[in-house]
Amino acid sequence: MRLAFVAYGGLDQISGGFIYDRALVGALRSLGHEVDVFGLRWPSYFGAVARNFVFGHPLRRPTAPAATTYDAVIQDELVHPSVFRTNRDRGGWPRGRTLIALVHNLRSRQPGEALAAFKARVERRYLGTVDGLICVCAATLADARALGAGGVPAIVIPPGRDHVTPDVDDAVIDERSRSPGPLRVLYAAAVSRHKGLHRLLDALARIPDRAFTLDVVGRLTASRYAREVHRQAARLGLDAQVSFHGERTGDELATLFRRSQVLALPSDREAYSLSCLEALGFGLPVLAPSAGGMSEMIEHGREGFLLDPADADAWAGALRTLADDRGTLGAMSRAAVARYRAHATWREAAGAAAVFIEGRLPVAGAAPRAAQSR
Repeated sequence: MRLAFVAYGGLDQISGGFIYDRALVGALRSLGHEVDVFGLRWPSYFGAVARNFVFGHPLRRPTAPAATTYDAVIQDELVHPSVFRTNRDRGGWPRGRTLIALVHNLRSRQPGEALAAFKARVERRYLGTVDGLICVCAATLADARALGAGGVPAIVIPPGRDHVTPDVDDAVIDERSRSPGPLRVLYAAAVSRHKGLHRLLDALARIPDRAFTLDVVGRLTASRYAREVHRQAARLGLDAQVSFHGERTGDELATLFRRSQVLALPSDREAYSLSCLEALGFGLPVLAPSAGGMSEMIEHGREGFLLDPADADAWAGALRTLADDRGTLGAMSRAAVARYRAHATWREAAGAAAVFIEGRLPVAGAAPRAAQSR
């Protein structure tokens, strides 16, 4: 197939959604499919909606124009405010015989999202313009169905595991879990309010003997919030336990994963977190929010704990358990690696995506499918 992939800003960004997009594109190419990537400039939400109405097309990055009609155009659903109207008459850029939405999280379903009702209307209209949905987890698919995409064919394709090579074995895991001293906790996500670093600091401060260290790794998305969490750590007396590393990639990030003993991510909601999947590969039990799709990756009490992100006592209790009971830490660490090794590869994920897309292509000579009316 000849495919186009559309995303805001291209695919060179580091967040989990873009890692998924980039790995999927690479795996589709490895299977012999042609995939051209098209970037849209990243406007404000309402700027994108307004432009879509007034100008009839999104604001493109300076990339080569699409000179052909593709078999299918895959749109990262994040671009929906830029294309929800132009998709309807199939006059969008680039052109495709079939439109597929790749859905990580629905914007309107995020906790605390401003003007969520308006954004739900826009998102609902967008979902009515596509011929198929690829969702990263069953929870995301359920959200799309609840929003009105009940009649759109869909498939759940979680991310593959092999974009990282943890290179840990049972001996490494057992030695690390038995290592004396404070519990080595890792936070690996964007330093932004919805990822909940402030909640993790609050939970850690409830461990009375400070039997932990915390490594914070992630891109600063809001300098004001970053200043807040630095001040919070100082106010709670955690300066000696917390290290802020900023954004790290490659070997530097792998080193932090290997030396840590547990990953904690108290975000508002997670669909199917790549950071958590990578942590499993390094043998780290994962503490993650119960809201969203993480129950599809982690069994509570086996590979980690699924917790209410607002319940600081529950997070403190889970961390205290792993700090005090190294036998439980070791068992969860081994279960984490086993879960990771049983996970699908990116090649398998891309194969499933290709079969799904091929099944949505129009029959030769048939009239194009019209967008649903919403």
